[in-house]
Amino acid sequence: MSLNTPIFLKEREEDNSKFVEIQQSQTTSIAAEDPLQNLCLASQEVLQKAQQNGRSKCLKCGGSRMFYCYTCYVPVENVPIEQIPRVKLPLKIDIIKHPNETDGKSTAVHAKLLAPEFVNIYTYPCIPEYEEKDHEVALVFPGPKSVSVKEISFHLQEKIQNNVGGKNDDLDKPFIKRKKTEEQDLNDSKCKDTTLKKIVFIDSTWNQTNKIFTDERLQGLLQVELKTRKTCFWRHQKGKPDTFLSTIEAIYYFLVARTCLRMKPAKESRVER
Repeated sequence: MSLNTPIFLKEREEDNSKFVEIQQSQTTSIAAEDPLQNLCLASQEVLQKAQQNGRSKCLKCGGSRMFYCYTCYVPVENVPIEQIPRVKLPLKIDIIKHPNETDGKSTAVHAKLLAPEFVNIYTYPCIPEYEEKDHEVALVFPGPKSVSVKEISFHLQEKIQNNVGGKNDDLDKPFIKRKKTEEQDLNDSKCKDTTLKKIVFIDSTWNQTNKIFTDERLQGLLQVELKTRKTCFWRHQKGKPDTFLSTIEAIYYFLVARTCLRMKPAKESRVER
C-alpha cells in the first residue's frame, strides 16, 4: 500500500488554501474600500434611554451634559459605564488638543471614552517628551515629508540607524575602544523593536494646527499621512477639502489601515507545495 498522499487530497488542500487566500484578499479589499462595512455595533439602547431622559449630571464635575462629560471624559449619571463598550487598541494614542478647540465639539473625547486605557488627551502647550522614543512614535499629519502607513516600519528602522550613525561623543577615545563602542551600538540598534508603539494626533481646526505642528517637540517624529480617505463627518469644516478628517475619523482610518497591512503577510507567507 502506498503511503503517499492521494492526488485528489492534494488538490483539495490546494483548493482550500486558494479559498482562504481569496477570502483574506476580499476581506482586506472591503476593509480598505469601505471601513465601516464590517463593524460590530453595540446596542444603542442605553443612549436612547438617556436621550429620552434628557441631560444628566457628571459624577466628577457636576456639570450638566448629554451622554458624556467632554471635560472629564466619562459617561454622565444616567449612562451606566458598564454598558459602554470598551475597545482594546493595538497601540497607544496621544492626542494634542488646541486650547481654543471647543471641548463640546471635539471628537477626540469619543476615543478616550471607548478606549480610556489606550488614549491620552493633552491640551497644548502640554506635550509629552518623545525625543528618546522617536523610533517607536509617529505623528499623523499631512505634509511634503509625510509617509504612507505601509512605509512606517521602514522609516522607523532608518531612524534607529541614523541615531547610531550620528553619535560623535566618543571621538576622543582610542580607535579600538571607539570601534567596539560603535559595534555595540549597531548591535543594540538591531535588537531594538521597530514596532510602532504610539501614534500622535492633533485635535484642532485646520486653521489652528500650524501652532502645534511646528512645535519643536514634535519635529523629530515620523510624519504619516492618510491620503485616500474622505470625511463622513456631519460637521465638515467649510472651505476645506473632503480629505481633511475629523480627529476620530483619522484615528479610526489609521487603525484600519494598520489592520489591513497585518492581514496581507498571512497570504504571502504561505509555503508552496
